[in-house]
Amino acid sequence: MLRIIYLLVVAVSVQNATAADVSFLRDVAPILTTRCAGCHGDKKAEGDYRLHTFDYLLLAGASGSVAVTPGKPEESELLARLVDADPATRMPQEDDPLTKAEIETVRNWIAAGAKFDGVDRAASIKSQLPPRKHPAAPERYAHAVPVYALAWSPTSGELAVAGHHEVTIWSASGELIRRLTGLPLRIQALRFNRAGTQLLVGGGSPGDYGELALVDPSGKTPPRVVAVFDDLVLGVAWSKDDRRIAAASADRSVRVFTAADAKPLWTSRLHSDFATAVCFRDDDRFVATASKDCTVKVLDAATGKLFTTFNGHQLNLGPEAGRFAVGDVMFLPGSPQAASVGEGKSVRLWEPELAQAESGDAGDMEARFAKKAHTKLLPHSSSRPGLRLATAAGRLFIAVGDGPVKQFELATLQPGVDLLGSTGWTFSLDVEPTTLRAAAGAHDGTVRIWDAASGKLTATFIASPGYAAQTK
Repeated sequence: MLRIIYLLVVAVSVQNATAADVSFLRDVAPILTTRCAGCHGDKKAEGDYRLHTFDYLLLAGASGSVAVTPGKPEESELLARLVDADPATRMPQEDDPLTKAEIETVRNWIAAGAKFDGVDRAASIKSQLPPRKHPAAPERYAHAVPVYALAWSPTSGELAVAGHHEVTIWSASGELIRRLTGLPLRIQALRFNRAGTQLLVGGGSPGDYGELALVDPSGKTPPRVVAVFDDLVLGVAWSKDDRRIAAASADRSVRVFTAADAKPLWTSRLHSDFATAVCFRDDDRFVATASKDCTVKVLDAATGKLFTTFNGHQLNLGPEAGRFAVGDVMFLPGSPQAASVGEGKSVRLWEPELAQAESGDAGDMEARFAKKAHTKLLPHSSSRPGLRLATAAGRLFIAVGDGPVKQFELATLQPGVDLLGSTGWTFSLDVEPTTLRAAAGAHDGTVRIWDAASGKLTATFIASPGYAAQTK
């Protein structure tokens, strides 16, 4: 259904795309990214041809024929493949051909000179497209949806919870207060600024689209899109002074912007797999980014330049030998330490400066290997990965895949009382520091709230409006 809606939008946009007024970003790029990029993108390149950036779009593939010859549609291999009558060579393969209107749009664009009206020819085309217009959120959910993100407001005591095309706002007792709509299909990350006046929202559609937006938690103004990405936004963060915002994406990028006017400051593409989480240190010196590539990158927050790579999730020796994807990272308040968690049975506690010193170079490898690394392993003993971290009142909280939320006293690293009730995947976690209310969201759509000091479960509700009412 979503694809049909998007194609209708594309069809409307190309109706008047004549040779005189055709725009690459407005008219041509949506066609190519929707119908062609799946087989000719940065990760997959059938026929050695890619079109995920404008520079690549113009190049020849394995055939050796130039894909786009400006002003000459009849000499452009791209158009020839789109109109080919032979299903074996016509593009896209194993899918319906482009409509006549879409083909004429591509033809007219090439005939008019194949001009580029984006910002950066070498950057992803998809990231330069306008934000998508999202369908309405379900009035009543037919099924409970997984809660991939939630966040406590630092001022109102309200809880923001991820839904489909929306964020829902709930009281601490589980009463629905309002719904914030106009957002992507899946919401993966939520963070309030310190004043509680803005909610940073990251999400998108898996494998297709990512979006970073600033949302008014009162619902009085519509969302403001900061940037779009090639894939889901999985992690978001505010700087300590609330002047900068960061996003980590499944497209492997990490990007930082000004919060006031969404000005891009820097982009990092150092990870070789999904960038799963991002955070600023309290002094705003560093940004740390976690990834499925089993590393944490520590970057200069002002420039994005690499400071060091933490490799403590891929060890050859010790009790946690192996390579483990990293799901979350956070700097501990008032401390030089960072905590990171993912696959495996332990949280890693470490310091960027010490990690840099231990990294060294090939010349001192033997001496470094003879020394004990500074990283501390904090076992959570779950049979599934640790998925999310939170901290409050000198405690570290860990949401693990098999249900419980674990907590540890940071001063002693001794375990506290487990927060029980969930028996499946727990995807999201946040702790309100003043009241020590801990909230966690599960795969089955349930949100649970505990008094973390006592471990008492104080509220349970399904955060899918309409569905919860049906099941009471």
